[in-house]
Amino acid sequence: MPESDSLDQAFRDYTQIEAAFQEFLDTSLSPRGPESLLDVLGTLDLPTQGVAVDVGCGDGSDSRQLAKRFGLHVHGIDPVRHNIVVATAAAAEAGLSEYVWFQVGVAEALPLQHQSMDLVWCKEVLTFTRIDDAFAEFRRVLKPGGTGLAYQILTGPRMSDAEARQFWEVDLGYGEAHSVRPEDVAAAIAAAGLQLTRRIDFASEWGEYAQERSGAPGRRLLHAARLLRDPEKYIIAFGESAYRTMLGDCLWHVYRMTGKLHGAAFVFTAAD
Repeated sequence: MPESDSLDQAFRDYTQIEAAFQEFLDTSLSPRGPESLLDVLGTLDLPTQGVAVDVGCGDGSDSRQLAKRFGLHVHGIDPVRHNIVVATAAAAEAGLSEYVWFQVGVAEALPLQHQSMDLVWCKEVLTFTRIDDAFAEFRRVLKPGGTGLAYQILTGPRMSDAEARQFWEVDLGYGEAHSVRPEDVAAAIAAAGLQLTRRIDFASEWGEYAQERSGAPGRRLLHAARLLRDPEKYIIAFGESAYRTMLGDCLWHVYRMTGKLHGAAFVFTAAD
């Protein structure tokens, strides 16, 4: 059969199932949302009244959840002093000041004693670190038999190395983030002398979860299209720096839905 005839047949075959295919795609795959990360933690054998570090704690919301849900005493560490002030005030308002404490620090040099932590919790931080140094530090502060859980949106299989450099180093528009792939995390865990016990690939699930509930990722796609089509309009209104940050944030949400970025969690332990 000539190639043109084969293509014509394929097109006719597709048109016959297109509507049914689209309707089938409208059925949810029941994606997990961000709360599923705490569910993973709930499957682990954490000690009662254990001690944890929340690396890159931000406003302290995860630290508070770790304390409330699991009864942990949590040290929140973040390089931004303003975050420490906000997190401390929020913990006091929640009545958790006896369970969570916050101080300035970085993942590569945690202000904690050697072998003092039952749990290392690290969420959306690794792309801003020297990853090998960070995991070596996680190994240092974990007690023998202690557990770690690191979650990160990583460079995905549909993003080339060149595109990854452009996105993380230029398009994202803030900080000193850099490309990290899942295999880089696994290698850093092994190099630190930690044992990777479980990898959970969320891929696009958190994005799907948000889209099905609020439509936010779809809105970010529309915003990205507008930003790319008429950049001067938004640069004049808000400035070059704000434009780059907004574009990077919109692309981040879009790329998470299309496999260019990939959400994954890594559970690891320190040897007894």
